[in-house]
Amino acid sequence: MKIAKYGSGRIAAVVGERLVDLNRARSAQLRGADKGEVPADLLDFIKAGPAALDAAYAALNFVLAEGSAPRATADGPLVMDLAATPLLAPLPSLGSKLICMGRNFAGHSKAAQKANAERAAAGDTRPQMPASAQIPKRPAGFIKFADTVVGPDEPVLYPSRTRKLDYEVEIALIIGAQGKDIPREQALRHAFGYTVFCDYSARDQNSDLEDMNWVRHHKNFDCAASMGPWIVTADEGLDPHDVAIRTWVNGELRQDGTTADMIHDFARIIEYYSVDQTLYPGDLFASGTCEGTGMEKKDGSWFLQPGDRIEFEIPRIGRYGNPIVAKPPAGSPA
Repeated sequence: MKIAKYGSGRIAAVVGERLVDLNRARSAQLRGADKGEVPADLLDFIKAGPAALDAAYAALNFVLAEGSAPRATADGPLVMDLAATPLLAPLPSLGSKLICMGRNFAGHSKAAQKANAERAAAGDTRPQMPASAQIPKRPAGFIKFADTVVGPDEPVLYPSRTRKLDYEVEIALIIGAQGKDIPREQALRHAFGYTVFCDYSARDQNSDLEDMNWVRHHKNFDCAASMGPWIVTADEGLDPHDVAIRTWVNGELRQDGTTADMIHDFARIIEYYSVDQTLYPGDLFASGTCEGTGMEKKDGSWFLQPGDRIEFEIPRIGRYGNPIVAKPPAGSPA
């Protein structure tokens, strides 16, 4: 099932060009006798587990059997036009852990190594990243704050701290079942589903890797990540390690890779980060990215600028984009 968030944060199934509000669909199926089997809130829905998903399928099938034309119930819209309904980032909770992988695609790592070598040859005196970090021997993650995430078509404010705003398209796995010390062979059983993710970075702020700035100034700022357009639930059978991932900037294809290039797969990532650390429903792991990022273009012409439009796609999941806009001057109304 494709599950989107819309409106005040309600969940809906994506069916062709329609959205079906799952909570209202269950209520309609049970003629108002719904006892909460299908929560309207995404995090509550994830926590409710397989029983909630089964009930959601039953409710969806009930509604589709009656026709999928847009219509409403006494509680609000039941079936809506997808194109006319703004979607929110499918981020379950501001308390979610967002753990993003660095240098986790072989092609991206090699491209970054080449770019570093070219800068050094051109006289750049900054310390070079050690080889162990360029192709990590174990999952190399960093935290993004949940409140930095924006959704489909939401503007990304160009940070004043940078002149080198970069992009990284990724697939993200959302945890569905709580666990700790999870063995590799059981790891993907903890997945609720997958979504498209972008890790925005301020590339000229990378000195924080050298000065003990663990908050990662180049990775955390308002609009430092985006997510969308919805979640594809794990029961759909999507193999997260065999999907295409792509980025366009102003219509130009920049990234065209595959998750088959991941160095550490999600099973290894979950195993590694769950040691002594409880993972909760709504936590998220982002895969890392393929080659084609802005930092790989020697002349700097691929870094994002205000006025750009960026689009991300994983065909088995969906496509969304963000406009890049200039940050308002200090003191301007929000």
